[in-house]
Amino acid sequence: MAIPLVLDVRSQPTYEAGHAIDAYNIPFDELRDRGFEMPSHKMPLVVECDAADVETVREWFATRDERCRWNVVDVRAASAEKSGPGAPGRFLFSGSPLLAAMEQHVQAAAAAPGSRALDVGSGSGRDAALLCCRYGFDLVCALDRDAKALNRWTRLLDRHQVARESRVAVEATIRAEGDLTAALASLPGPWDLIHAARFLKREMLAELASLLAPGGLLLFHTFCEDPPRAQHAVAPGELRRAFSSLEILRDDVGAIDDGRELSFFAARRPA
Repeated sequence: MAIPLVLDVRSQPTYEAGHAIDAYNIPFDELRDRGFEMPSHKMPLVVECDAADVETVREWFATRDERCRWNVVDVRAASAEKSGPGAPGRFLFSGSPLLAAMEQHVQAAAAAPGSRALDVGSGSGRDAALLCCRYGFDLVCALDRDAKALNRWTRLLDRHQVARESRVAVEATIRAEGDLTAALASLPGPWDLIHAARFLKREMLAELASLLAPGGLLLFHTFCEDPPRAQHAVAPGELRRAFSSLEILRDDVGAIDDGRELSFFAARRPA
């Protein structure tokens, strides 16, 4: 069984006064708005709170809709003992499986002088947050059409004290060839890493390759089967053909937590 993660739902000042080592803080009254920071529903989770709130917190988690209920294995009173901070860049969520699978390559891209990473279809920015906080890219761009989702990413990085000059959010709707380039026109490129998870616009595939720096890494992670909306699923060999100008590092399929299959595609632009 996996080691449980620890969520501390006390107020931020109380948490900062003393908390369990590696406990992650989301105040109880912010859980609805910050659900995107929570872990996989299969991951065991221990919740810590004020002693007077144990029953209230336990009931709240126990009565979540079964389809989106977290795997809470214990709700307990938090210790007041002062503990050190957790590891830098530590979150409850784990991000894209492809980022983890290609971690050595991602770390190498982040080590480039003035390293830049682009997360396309970023949503609430979990992967972009990891690129900032865990991998340490000098500039991370989160691109999405949803301004509210991008604002959640901005607030998340504010809480983790990530310097404003090392990140940028770009609101853009990518519909046709040229839209991606136009959206990024004001930003310094090319990019040492381009990452796209659960996002597919065939019109922009050639653009993605052209935006890579020499030696730059492309990670593409999207659905392989989606019968109701086939336009959002890649066919076998489609990404290899679309990115034939790149050095293919990986091209296979893997299942995620809910059983759906996603592409695990990685390629590098020749130096």
